[in-house]
Amino acid sequence: MIVMKHIATALLSGAIMMCAAACSSDKKAEDNAQQPAETSDPNGLPVYDIPFSATSTLGKTDKKVLVLSASPRRGGNTDVLCDEFVRGAREAGGDVEKIFLDDYKIDFFHEEHSEAPDTIVTPGDQAPMIIQKMVDADIIVLSSPVYYMNIDGQLKTLMDRCYRNAGMKGKEFYYITACADSDPATAETAIFAFRGFVVCLPQPTERGSVKAIGLGRKGAVDGSAYLSEAYELGKTI
Repeated sequence: MIVMKHIATALLSGAIMMCAAACSSDKKAEDNAQQPAETSDPNGLPVYDIPFSATSTLGKTDKKVLVLSASPRRGGNTDVLCDEFVRGAREAGGDVEKIFLDDYKIDFFHEEHSEAPDTIVTPGDQAPMIIQKMVDADIIVLSSPVYYMNIDGQLKTLMDRCYRNAGMKGKEFYYITACADSDPATAETAIFAFRGFVVCLPQPTERGSVKAIGLGRKGAVDGSAYLSEAYELGKTI
């Protein structure tokens, strides 16, 4: 496991070069877009310079919240944490929609999307519909279990499809992840992936995260303190 973590850290650090290239065209068009910081955290991962706020910066009460549950297991640990966040956010007055990504057909990013992001290359592609919901939302919750020291393919494929979408400006973001490993550094690999996406968007704000560790089997989150953590975080919208 230690060797795998060192390899994963090296791969993730190298991936920042690819992220910078993918973001560059969007960032030049946005004067206030964020830039990755040059420093590193104790785990050796680059630290992205994304503003954080414990309270909402939106200046409105009728917030639209979109929760993207990327767990491949309905009722899996990450998905259940999303449900708890939804419960708290609704109690706080949010207009909340949860999308279970595995229910939708999300095509891969193709060459055609580099010029026309909404192009339907594969019949039945539902990515443009989900991305429009992201554009319409005030708050976006990104969630994924940790797979191979990264987020899973369901969410990463959607992130790729957001390329050159100028509509996601000024959004607030929450992060939710769960992993089987009991090492907090493993959960941080998913947070790093979330931030690698968010930092490419104009004027984002981070609001908080749930990083649940030691949850391997389905249902392991039941009865844990992570449930109340997700619920209370939802109430902060």
